[in-house]
Amino acid sequence: MQDLKRFLGILEEGPAKSAEVFNPWRDSDERDRTPRSRTPRLRLENLEAYIDARRPTARYMLMGEAPSHRGCRFSGIAFCSETEFAKKTDLVARRPLVPTSRAWETKPQRERSAAVIWDEMDRAGKAYEVVLWNAFPWHPHAPGNLMTNRRPRNTEVTEGRAALRALLACFTHRLEIFAVGKVAQAAIASWPEVENAGYIRHPSMGGEARFREGFRSLVVPRS
Repeated sequence: MQDLKRFLGILEEGPAKSAEVFNPWRDSDERDRTPRSRTPRLRLENLEAYIDARRPTARYMLMGEAPSHRGCRFSGIAFCSETEFAKKTDLVARRPLVPTSRAWETKPQRERSAAVIWDEMDRAGKAYEVVLWNAFPWHPHAPGNLMTNRRPRNTEVTEGRAALRALLACFTHRLEIFAVGKVAQAAIASWPEVENAGYIRHPSMGGEARFREGFRSLVVPRS
């Protein structure tokens, strides 16, 4: 458990406060449910439950680019939105998780990439065999506009290396890693913690069909 606590601590501390980065595990704003001061802790608890449930069974990691303003920003879990909490509860964790958006009761946050990835994991029966993560684990956005997504800079992505190293230390066995998208692929290529990673097209920006094809050909056949 100490490895997991250390990992969560790295995320909570995160990068320096910035008008261009939102830390889901430290920061809150008016879109969060009340009391707002509690929501970062809830997201940490969600992530802890998600990772802890996969420690005995995970075999793969899908590593994307960065959280979006509709997914991990509210759920605390990479490639996961509040919609997955509602529709795929048993696949996300072994215990109930807590949505943190202000509007979750009437309109849970939904992220298209998350929906595609969880659909594929559900079809393949691999939800507990896969750990979802991001090269830059905090949410990069346009200056002062939290409801946007931007590509993390190379200098920002390097900050994600310590978090990845700490996450991998939470598992007693080696995970086979797949980069989801070019940002993750470039990061992995420069990080010695990862060897011989595969590549799958990111499902965003018209890549849904190619992601599904890649997931089914690279991840699903492995037994």
